Parts: sequence; structure tokens; C-alpha cells
Amino acid sequence: MNPKDTAIWLCLAWLWGSSFLAIGIAVETVSPVDVVAGRMGIGAAFLILILLLGKGSLKMGWRGWLIATAVGLTGNVLPFLLISFAEQRVDSGLAALIMGIAPVVTLVLAPLAHHEETLGRRKIVGALVGFGGVGLLVGPSAFDDMGYETLAQLALLGAAFCYAFTALFSRRFPHEKPMQTAAASVLVGALFIGIISMANWQPQTASLGSLLAILYLGIGPTALAAAIYFYLIPRIGAGRLQQVNYVVPILGTLLGIFILGEQPSLNTWIAIPFILAAVYIVTRKA
Repeated sequence: MNPKDTAIWLCLAWLWGSSFLAIGIAVETVSPVDVVAGRMGIGAAFLILILLLGKGSLKMGWRGWLIATAVGLTGNVLPFLLISFAEQRVDSGLAALIMGIAPVVTLVLAPLAHHEETLGRRKIVGALVGFGGVGLLVGPSAFDDMGYETLAQLALLGAAFCYAFTALFSRRFPHEKPMQTAAASVLVGALFIGIISMANWQPQTASLGSLLAILYLGIGPTALAAAIYFYLIPRIGAGRLQQVNYVVPILGTLLGIFILGEQPSLNTWIAIPFILAAVYIVTRKA
């Protein structure tokens, strides 16, 4: 990569890695539904602005809007809700690490959606290593007491599966203008979660930190990250772009330690190399 693309790639890694920190701050005084509604509303506005500045439009036809609806719900609304719910009960660093399993899940499930894909020995080994790392994070006694923390960890795994489904769905039903799909999907998701938020709205006193975190989530990890993602794909390729998955879990963990004062357990430090190794095994070329 040239220096410009490297800098933009690092920016994407920062946006995705710092999103867990921002969510952890946002849900301190704002409900998960309102956090997601806020970030998606802001994200939709910025993505549409970026699209219009690039002389694009939201004229996509019925097929395009169906794709955008599926992506908006499974790739934005549902995982954002699950992660926000989880971070009310677990550290942001732990959330970042568990979500690091998403590319492993995607490649393991790929044969179910794409017949040309095969579940070879490499992917099986990668999956075992990755889920072994998640098992270390969750702990062997997690299911002895199905409390809120265990439910939060399961919610994070559910979010990882949502991202895997969205990646496979988008590959199966591609749209000729990905940036257009990104803006439309966030817009659909924002309308959907916005209705839910208004229907269940209750007075709450949001701190300035939570409001700033929601603003950052909307502009950065939601809108700007999507624009960077679709900018880099044709320039550096999907394979090199996927390498950002090595950085995000580590960055999310470190930000939780240094900014929120989180103290990862010994299991967390042991699980980190397992998850990174799993991402390497399943994403490297055979």
C-alpha cells in the first residue's frame, strides 16, 4: 500500500476499534435503543451527504431497496443493538475481542451460501482455534449461572453472526453501486430503529459524554468508516482490507484499559493470541 492508503487503512482500524469504547460511554446514561437510533440517524445524514457530494443518488429500484433493507437490519440495527445491550454489562475490551471472531464465522459459514466455497481443514482448524479463544473469554463456568453477563456475551456472539450473514448476503446479492447501498441501508435502519425508539421513548438524563459518544459513533464508525471501506476495496483489495481485523480487537482492548480503566482478566490475555491466530488461519491464502 502507498502511504496515503496506509493512512486511510489505519484510520478505518481506529474508527472500528474505538467504536467499542464509544458504545461503552454512550450506554452509561442512554438506553441501547436510543444509542442505536442516534448513531444511525446521524450516520444516515452524513452518508447521504457524502453520496450527494459525489453526485450520486438514492435511485436504486425495488431490488436495490430490498438489498438495502436486509443489509440495514442485519448489518446495522440488530448487531448495533446487541453490542450496545452487551456493553451495559461487560467491558468494551471484552466486546471488541469477542467481535473479533466475526471474520472467522463468515468464512466458516461461506459454504452454506456459496457453493464454490469449501470447508477445508484450514477453516475447520481456524474455527476451532477462534471459538476456543471465545471459550476462554466466556469461561467454563459461564453456563452454570445464566446471568446478565453470560447473556451479554451471547449477544456479542449473535452480533458476530449478524455481521457474517450480512457479508455473505452482500456477496450473494451485490449491488453495482456499493456506496449507494451503504447510504440506503443505514437510512432504512435509521427509520426502523427510529420508530422503535419513539414508540418506547422514556425521559432520561443523558450525560454530555454519552451524547458526544453517540455523535462520534454516527459520524465516525458508522458514516465515515463505510465511506472509507468502499473507497479502499477497489484500491487495495478485500484481502488486504480484511487485515484490519487483526488491529480492531487489540485496539478495542487497549482503549478500554487506558481510557475506561478496565482490567482484563488473565483469560482475556490468553484468548487474544487464539483469536488473532484464528483470523490469520482463515483469512490467509491457502
